[in-house]
Amino acid sequence: MSAAVIVIEISAPSVSDDALAVLVSACSRAARDAECVLAKNAPEEQPEAVAIVSVQGDDKMRVEVGVRQGEHDSWRTKDFAFLAVDEAADRWRAVGFAIGTLAETNVAPETRASAPPEKPPPPTRGPASAAPAPPSSPKPKPKQAVSLPLFVGAAAVFGPGLDRGPWRLGAALYADLALRSAPLLFRIGGSAATRVTSDASGTAARWYDVSAGAGVRLVGALESGGLELSGRMLAEHFDVSVSAIDGRSADRGRWIFGFESELGGRVQIVPDLFLTASVLAAGLSSATDVRAFGGAIGSASSFRYLGSFGIRVRLR
Repeated sequence: MSAAVIVIEISAPSVSDDALAVLVSACSRAARDAECVLAKNAPEEQPEAVAIVSVQGDDKMRVEVGVRQGEHDSWRTKDFAFLAVDEAADRWRAVGFAIGTLAETNVAPETRASAPPEKPPPPTRGPASAAPAPPSSPKPKPKQAVSLPLFVGAAAVFGPGLDRGPWRLGAALYADLALRSAPLLFRIGGSAATRVTSDASGTAARWYDVSAGAGVRLVGALESGGLELSGRMLAEHFDVSVSAIDGRSADRGRWIFGFESELGGRVQIVPDLFLTASVLAAGLSSATDVRAFGGAIGSASSFRYLGSFGIRVRLR
């Protein structure tokens, strides 16, 4: 048995594909047993509900939802008044949730005027029954806290290692917390990388980074494709180990601190899932010269650049 269908008609001059995708996704989440589709993609079967979304002004929208109730339709209306700082994607998400909620709301059946009221049964003799308890007043529902958008991501990182020899290759994990009232986001993350292969001297180098900072959206909302620029404080542990042919070995490490900037782009694959790519540049507190058994192995510069590509997922 196919799921019920809610058809959405848009009465607006132009709406982006990203906004429509957010609207349909939010509606389908709110409608528990129905699937939301745009009118242009609607199947031929009779829909369970029809929603009409109209733009009343720069910051005002109206939703009208008609639901089939037997032989007649029941219409519900909800008006929205947004703030100027509200993102377009957040507005369309709120409208989508409203459509799904209004379509799922049951309407109390009308009282049939033609049916005469039933007469109460005659009183019977016997012990007096206890008086019914007064109906308990409904408890007020607690207000739901407005949650901030949360994203998590994973990426592969690559770039030069020491000033000579193999490149480094590794992985990074991070979490982004965004603001709704401003195009800002806060990030915390970490990464680990190692040189792809050891060089002729048998030297292995490893980098472990932890960073935290903030960024700004340059193009597009976080829920859609676009560009962003961020800066973070960086703490890096640089570790080198050397194994000689005669069996000797050495292992040294040190902490370095600095600042890292990142220019990144994202492309939406499906709602709440993105492909990402970025370029990172960092200035560190000092360079690190690597020597082993009296010979120079290489140097890690105080300035570095890396590339990355990966995925990002919206959790809420």
